[in-house]
Amino acid sequence: MKRFTLIVCFSILLLIIAAPVTATSTSIATDTISSISPTGGATYTLVTVTINGNNFTTSSGSARLERSGDKITASSCTWSTSQVVCKFDIPKNADTGTWDVVVVKGFDQTVVEEDDMFTVTDPMTLTSISPESGRADNDDLDFTLKGKNFKDNIADVYLLKDDDKISADEFKRKSSSEITGTFDLEGEDEGTYDVCVKDDYGAVECDLDFEILTNAEGSIEISSSPSGAAIYIDNIANGTTPNTVDDILVGSYKIVLKKSGYDDWGKVVNVEEDEVTEVDATLYAIRTATPTTAPAAPVQTTAPRTTVRTTVKSTIKIPTTWVDTATTTAASPLDPAIIIGAVGLVFLVLRKH
Repeated sequence: MKRFTLIVCFSILLLIIAAPVTATSTSIATDTISSISPTGGATYTLVTVTINGNNFTTSSGSARLERSGDKITASSCTWSTSQVVCKFDIPKNADTGTWDVVVVKGFDQTVVEEDDMFTVTDPMTLTSISPESGRADNDDLDFTLKGKNFKDNIADVYLLKDDDKISADEFKRKSSSEITGTFDLEGEDEGTYDVCVKDDYGAVECDLDFEILTNAEGSIEISSSPSGAAIYIDNIANGTTPNTVDDILVGSYKIVLKKSGYDDWGKVVNVEEDEVTEVDATLYAIRTATPTTAPAAPVQTTAPRTTVRTTVKSTIKIPTTWVDTATTTAASPLDPAIIIGAVGLVFLVLRKH
């Protein structure tokens, strides 16, 4: 009897051990997602999202975003009991709007979900900034930034060069395509900076160039022979020669001198800090071309015009004079010439015989 009871107990124990554990597909009351950061991201970007909650497991699981049947699965996650950090690669064609956040616990595949916690937006673009440069001693430079898809959650506007970051003292989003503000450039290093905008979702767009110019200055002393030539420095009038132009920022400048009756004179010069750059120009009078007399064109002799007389045959019909037989009563006497001719003819005939 004891042996039978022992066998039965052992069999029951084996059945209990061999029985599969049924996985829970829904969360319990203590499984919650309390917050996420950032709360959104732009399409075509890789966003690192920190998901805070309760009763997460240290065993790796998975996370995803869901909206109307579409899913964006996290590429990698790190886990703790109260926090999951995941990377979401938001595709270019993802629907904009709110998405649900879903965490699947690795221990038992329990699903923890919160609705409408993540917002997908169109990416920001930067198209222009005005002005495009400023001096290093300017402590209140106003700027206007143009672009697209500026949201009402802009967190920062700044200039960036390596590790040097210059945030705007103040800025205002005037519309989805315009931001205005001011930069304090006093004491900043000169050079080329990227213009960047960051929103509350953590999305950052860096584009465009902004130049911080040195505040070091020098002078240019300009003279010419003859004097009185108009001075242009980078196309800006600066009096006439001789003249010294002070407070010019260090850099390269094109000097042009103009005087009536003389050829323009030009040269590129470099201005150095606290130095006077000397320019002495010789102007040359404009050469007047000597007029050349063109050879006289040969005189062409015109033959006298010949008048051709054209005789036109008259078409007027002259009526023939007819003898009026009715009024002739007797033959006219013979003409004496005819009588003489006849006598001569007789004489010739007789002579031959």
